[in-house]
Amino acid sequence: MLVTKRGDGFRLVTQYEHGALAGELAERWGNDRFAAPPEPLASALTIAAAHHDDGWRELDDLPAYNPEAGRPAHFLELPLERTAPPYGRGVDSVYARDQLAGALVHAHWTGLYSGRWGLQSSAGPVRRPLAEEVVAKGEPRRQAVLREAWGFKGLRSEFEAHAWHAYEVLQALDVTSLALSLLDPVRPTDPAVEPAALTATLFQVEQQPGARILPSVPTAPLGEHLDLRLTIPEPGVAAFDPWPFAGDGFALVLPSRWLSEDGLGEEEARAAYRAAPVEPIRWELRPG
Repeated sequence: MLVTKRGDGFRLVTQYEHGALAGELAERWGNDRFAAPPEPLASALTIAAAHHDDGWRELDDLPAYNPEAGRPAHFLELPLERTAPPYGRGVDSVYARDQLAGALVHAHWTGLYSGRWGLQSSAGPVRRPLAEEVVAKGEPRRQAVLREAWGFKGLRSEFEAHAWHAYEVLQALDVTSLALSLLDPVRPTDPAVEPAALTATLFQVEQQPGARILPSVPTAPLGEHLDLRLTIPEPGVAAFDPWPFAGDGFALVLPSRWLSEDGLGEEEARAAYRAAPVEPIRWELRPG
């Protein structure tokens, strides 16, 4: 669950709705400056983006509870021991949909404990036994699927470069969808506030003001990586500089729920969440 404090309450977005939004973004990814992966990786990327966080459904459907805050838990408030088993089952479900999409989602999962496979230059492997186990068990399976998908057609190095590019685009789609899930669309960006890296704000239930930097977005296989700047120039508008999508702009709707209080008991919090009506978060995405 993505939980943000807004005014006198909390805005809640499930991980699977965040994933569905990432899938919509994947369908629009690419232009003259930002390459889209070729088939079959393009189709696999769309599936992977839409379902990369399906493993959270088990926890979000409860929803998981933060006893100290007395509300549903923000996703980074839950320990790895709680999240790894359902996330692994979610990865399995993506493999069942599409093997290549499963390999991309598996790279996403193992990359969380491996410095995002180099995209986070300051972060090395997570030295925790369970994280190391996730990587050790996941990598052979992922590599076997990629080897089969290559099928001895063309250069293995070229296929691998495109596969890694698709993984890196998946990371860009993930952070973009996270930003659109966590930021308040009615609160324009304060230009006086220093922009913050999106990855540095993920732990914050009360989001700081200012623009967001979406780091290390790939332009092409083995190509340049650029930081994207996301601002809200006016209510409901998300502006991106540079613009990584096709066309001149498009609208998105993200389902969410509103919780008006915290300090609740576990069953009270769950009942309040289930009783909350689904409300749309509306965004207009434009070049910025």
